[in-house]
Amino acid sequence: MKKTVTLLLVVGVALGVAQVAIAQEAMGPPKVLVISREVEKLGKRAAHEKWEAGWPAAFAKAKWPVHYFAAASVTGEPRVLFLTGYGSMADWEKDNQAIEKNATLSAELGRLVEKDAEYISENRSGAFTYEPDLSYPRVEGSLGTRRYFLIISVRVKPGHGEHFAEVRKLIKAAHEKVNAADHYAIFHNAAGVDAGLYLIFVPMTSLGEWDKFPDIHGKEYQDALGEEGRKKVMEFNQQGAESIEVQLFSFSPKMSYPSDEFVQADPDFWKPKPAPAAKPAAKKEAAKPTGN
Repeated sequence: MKKTVTLLLVVGVALGVAQVAIAQEAMGPPKVLVISREVEKLGKRAAHEKWEAGWPAAFAKAKWPVHYFAAASVTGEPRVLFLTGYGSMADWEKDNQAIEKNATLSAELGRLVEKDAEYISENRSGAFTYEPDLSYPRVEGSLGTRRYFLIISVRVKPGHGEHFAEVRKLIKAAHEKVNAADHYAIFHNAAGVDAGLYLIFVPMTSLGEWDKFPDIHGKEYQDALGEEGRKKVMEFNQQGAESIEVQLFSFSPKMSYPSDEFVQADPDFWKPKPAPAAKPAAKKEAAKPTGN
């Protein structure tokens, strides 16, 4: 979906392809998450955002059943992530094939991608698989009401995959024991980037939730993790992690193609009504000349 359909040229699905987006609360996080990452040129964010609006417009015109959302970086290098969820790798392939068979849509996407180079300096895509045994997803509320999310990128050293899984299961158990308020979903790279890369998504309604993290992971949580658990977490960070990076992103309605469920969760945010046009100023009548 999004840039992957054109750049990877793996673009055909029967229109009955499942409409599986990351926003589907009832089904939980998608089994496969395809991410396209675009690094923006300096000073080009506003122009990039305006140009990107052409993509959701093209998909909406085609009444495309598969949706995606965009998130712009708040920290780190200027970049935008486009995220599309699928039920399987086969569904991703079918979606791409369907776009290729739709001559009108594929032509419009080709036109849009040609001009991307004016706004971005790099584009990379990857496919990630959901790790339910390691995740602690939110079970209530709509992701459509969120405004931000943290992405914690963990690059695991070769041979330490099981070490990472062991530690994350301990962390998940501690979260469940204290009913912690910070929920997260973990995805593992399947193709396109480092084999040892894991992404931890933490959705937030406001940045005020970030301020609460120290309290959420305070004494009660630390006791639930236990001395042995804390020791294992520290050991992994020192021995098993190549790097750990935390970055903040915000949802971008203008660059997203959200599902109706997403929009209905907060229509004022996802589909704001255009501001009313300013009324033209009343014309003043020219002063009539006075006779002598």
